[in-house]
Amino acid sequence: MTTTTKPTEGFNTILRDVKLYWAKLDKPVDPFGTLQWELTIQVPKKRESEIASFGKVKEGFDKGTVAVALKKKALKADGTEAAKVGVVDANKQPLDSKLIGNGSLGNIIVFQRPYEIKAPNGKVTKSGTSTMLTKVQVTELVKYERKSDNFVDFDTELDTSDTAANKSSDDF
Repeated sequence: MTTTTKPTEGFNTILRDVKLYWAKLDKPVDPFGTLQWELTIQVPKKRESEIASFGKVKEGFDKGTVAVALKKKALKADGTEAAKVGVVDANKQPLDSKLIGNGSLGNIIVFQRPYEIKAPNGKVTKSGTSTMLTKVQVTELVKYERKSDNFVDFDTELDTSDTAANKSSDDF
């Protein structure tokens, strides 16, 4: 189910009952040179039209579903920090986003605004709609659990004790 409010500059859309995947909402990630928060949402294929305006729709993780990746830039155009994506539980209480595991259910709010890019002569060279994830409500939490003790998170420091696993190698 989708609810949209449309003021003149931009509008918010609430999308309910979506599956949440690959939540990167705790700290911004930098996949292509731009710091951003990310979340992929999945819905049944029959709801594809509800997410089509949010970005490139791809085949979902489960059979008969479609998904779209959402993001929010961590920095505003002027270089100042943007507000984090808000994350709450079913009771609208703050929720630690690191707990969100793949397959959690929830609702999202995205902000959309039309944009135009103009050439120096004033001619519009590109136009479209920008989409920004602003809020996530987790209604059914699937708690994130690391699948393997052998997984290495390259964003955290490793134990540097003198073990064979931590000794340097010319092969790396």
